[in-house]
Amino acid sequence: MPGSHPPAPGQARAGQITAALWLVWISVGFGLLSGTVSVIIGLHGHSLSVLAIGLGVLADVAGSATLIWRFAAERRQPGRSPAAEARAAIVVAVALATAGAVILAQAAAALGTGSRPGTSNLALIAAGVSLAVLTPLSCAKRRLGGQIASRALQGDGTLSGIGAATSLFALTALALYRTLGWWWPDPQPP
Repeated sequence: MPGSHPPAPGQARAGQITAALWLVWISVGFGLLSGTVSVIIGLHGHSLSVLAIGLGVLADVAGSATLIWRFAAERRQPGRSPAAEARAAIVVAVALATAGAVILAQAAAALGTGSRPGTSNLALIAAGVSLAVLTPLSCAKRRLGGQIASRALQGDGTLSGIGAATSLFALTALALYRTLGWWWPDPQPP
């Protein structure tokens, strides 16, 4: 528009913080619902990959919930942002490590016992919905995290990306089991 001026740096930052808060609130809401559903479906349907989706998404919830605190703190006291960012980055890193360790332990135990998964349409739907939601959410968090120099938001985007990748692996594993009888891509959790 002629005569319009770009927003002042503080206004632009405030808009980015609002966008970050929206992303992490969406992540928490989706994560609580889909993570819980995926864990239940994974356990009930004996699908390690769907269980892993749920655990990964719930880890993402922990990171996103911390970021709600972090970005709300920046809104209240912009000068304290670096300290809040550092604490949030640590929580997100711990959530990443925890999700990886749990999934690795479950996979090793299931492969060691040679367990066979169950399959259900609900497992396929849960994995498909998670893939559809987490992929763009991951990209948006990582992009905005880079714009506002938030390693914590970028890390949370990585958690969402891990959830999306796990969903893709689950869909592939369930399809391989259903079509070819290959049990090892999706062993039953112990």
